[in-house]
Amino acid sequence: MRKRILVCDDEEPIRLLISETLKGDYNVEQAADGREALRLITKEDFDLLIADIKMPGIHGLDLIERIRERNKDIPIIICSAFRLMEDDIVVQTSNVAAFFTKPIDIKALKTKVFELIGE
Repeated sequence: MRKRILVCDDEEPIRLLISETLKGDYNVEQAADGREALRLITKEDFDLLIADIKMPGIHGLDLIERIRERNKDIPIIICSAFRLMEDDIVVQTSNVAAFFTKPIDIKALKTKVFELIGE
């Protein structure tokens, strides 16, 4: 059974880029904002979450905190244009597996995903 990844970013081109890159090896679902991601992740099982930080509705840091309340083990990769967010206390204490700054190095992201969940 293929591993499942949830990609959450309010920018559709970024969601599509990440999804297209990973869909050959994984089942990839998309969420356009934190609310949708939270709804999906509480109803379905995912092996990995890839999320932006600055999003409308539920902020990415709030999303991470709320997910960690329910699931301490799911690997989370953050992709953000705001490099300084990497030092945020929520990021530091939420066991985030990786932080990528936009524009995303897609090859490095794919390598990290494989390291975290295999194929």
